[in-house]
Amino acid sequence: MRVVLLLAVLFTAGCSEGRDVTIRRDTWGVPHVFAETLPDGAYGLGYAQAEDRLAQIYANYRLAIGRTAEIDGPSAVEADWEQRLAGNEEVCRRRYPELPAAVRAYCEAYQDGVRAYLAEHPEAHPANELAMEPWMIAAVGRLLIFNWPLGAARHKLGLREQVHLFSNQWAVRPERTADGAAILLIDPHVPWDGPFRCHEFRLHAGGQDLSGFAPLGTPFIALGHNARLGWACTTGGPDTTDVYVEQVDPANPRRYRYDDGWREMTAAPVTIKVNGAAPVVRDLERSHHGPIALRENGKAYAVACPYLDQIDLMTQLYGMMTARNLDEFNTAVALCQLMEQNIMYADVDGHIEYIRNGRVPIRPPGFDFTKPVPGNTSRSEWLGIHPFKDLVRFVDPPTGYMQNCNVGPDVLAKGLAFDYDAYPPYLYNCGRLQHTSRSRRAIELLEAHPKLTIEEATAIALDTHAEGCEAWQALLRDALKGQVPSARGVDAAVLRKAAETLVAWDGRMDADRVGATLYRAWRMSAADEKVAPGDLTPPNPEHRDALLGAFAAGVAWLVQHRGRADVPYGEMLRVRRGPHDWPVSGGDSGGGSTLRAVSGTLEGNTWFGHAGQNWTQLVQFKPGAVRSWSATPYGESDDPHSPHYADQAERLFSAGRLKDTWFQPAELEGHVEGTTVLKR
Repeated sequence: MRVVLLLAVLFTAGCSEGRDVTIRRDTWGVPHVFAETLPDGAYGLGYAQAEDRLAQIYANYRLAIGRTAEIDGPSAVEADWEQRLAGNEEVCRRRYPELPAAVRAYCEAYQDGVRAYLAEHPEAHPANELAMEPWMIAAVGRLLIFNWPLGAARHKLGLREQVHLFSNQWAVRPERTADGAAILLIDPHVPWDGPFRCHEFRLHAGGQDLSGFAPLGTPFIALGHNARLGWACTTGGPDTTDVYVEQVDPANPRRYRYDDGWREMTAAPVTIKVNGAAPVVRDLERSHHGPIALRENGKAYAVACPYLDQIDLMTQLYGMMTARNLDEFNTAVALCQLMEQNIMYADVDGHIEYIRNGRVPIRPPGFDFTKPVPGNTSRSEWLGIHPFKDLVRFVDPPTGYMQNCNVGPDVLAKGLAFDYDAYPPYLYNCGRLQHTSRSRRAIELLEAHPKLTIEEATAIALDTHAEGCEAWQALLRDALKGQVPSARGVDAAVLRKAAETLVAWDGRMDADRVGATLYRAWRMSAADEKVAPGDLTPPNPEHRDALLGAFAAGVAWLVQHRGRADVPYGEMLRVRRGPHDWPVSGGDSGGGSTLRAVSGTLEGNTWFGHAGQNWTQLVQFKPGAVRSWSATPYGESDDPHSPHYADQAERLFSAGRLKDTWFQPAELEGHVEGTTVLKR
């Protein structure tokens, strides 16, 4: 008994003293967490996230488990139903104990850090708070990845056009860089608000040095790097999800035909509590293929998704974060838990890699899986899941670089061959030789810089050139050789001046460029009037007149809505945070996006950004001296009174700059705004 008591006293003393977890905030408010172990570091990350965006942590948990309507009311019911359909709470709650002990310790320490902040700041409890449980971290991961496979299922059901999120990525090998070190661009183009608004951090703990962005409510890097390697993702990948048409018994809608017999669907009532309204109760029905997403014309449509029963995304991300080389990274990716994506990789050993990633079912022949397939026969059943080795993959290509700006694996680089016949079409899942405006521009610029410097790499990441604008300028240049008549109520002198300005424009969608405004107005008017761009080299007279008429219409719109035609582009495209807004360069040119993507919503006469470059990161992999640069459209904090509420919007995003991340601890010296020491 005496020994037991002594051990208890020693244990209590050790716990009361605790281990130090130090959070050093840099001058952008980004936390740099220093701790002995990775769980201790996760504790610091939880505290820092809570300090910056506590309400978003709970918002993400509620979104992930389908409990947003409890706060937001009837408008959130369908979103909640979708997460109930995916089974996030049921699967994550049931399977969380199966996760590796190290992953669970990392998750649980993170939530302990959130609780520690709340214990110190009881006044900070948000209105959307709910009781946190560690399995909710897994649910947030599922919330984010299911945008892709469930979106594909809806598309196959004809419920909507498939919605894509766009991004840029590229990697360059050491022989094509000025410093002899690989460079990686991480540039997701996702909504600036909601669950895709991630939290930037650095973590130095347990022998690991990590940098990147984590979804709120989790301590896992979504995209980022460590001291040896990094990764990026863009939308695009294999076809992972199918829809089965169940042949329903007319006498019993819960029975469905399978081969020579009948099977029973399972059905469980789901209650969605709704703020300000009665609860919504629906039956969640399932066949053996998956949840029933639609009943129509006496048929039931089941979604077969290989992610629905999965829990190991956190295990995969943990492995990717802590990997030391290409083989260890691929061992983690081989869990195939990440949604269908283009993964791009670079490391200090000089390797670059591309993976057309996804958890992909092996389909039997004889069925068109791009559409709903018959569920009444065992002949249409999947034959398993493709292992990692089956996926499309390039390592250290002879081109010395690769890019993927939402394109297929056949246009990664100039002259890089792709063997279509080596894969089932659903593994590459795209048309042939299909570029985006961004992929063409990325290849053009990467080809033009055989010894890429960090300054040149930054310029490519933030490039604002409007692809293809030269042909439109040539059309106007020819028109200016004659008399430009008055049109659309615009004075001939105003119209001629606008044409001269556009012809002299350098093709950059920069905030101070009047030509950028004129070009976008022209392209939008042409689209509104259904004037196809066609072949501009040269167009036929009728087509030429229609295009020039669209130019006059664009100028007329500016005069009508802005009072003049000479409007700098930054007056038209803005980044807004709270009551303030600032000019922005880049975005949609009206004929495709610039590499610096900014999607805006037109409010009155102005486009306000809401999506596009969200957590841009540029990484240089010098052995022992990895450096990175980053920027976001807003700031680190959600507190309107914080100096970091909109500092990046004003000083970085508007200006078209990236900040040093001060990834190496020694680099941080001289850039520390404040320090917090926690005891764990």
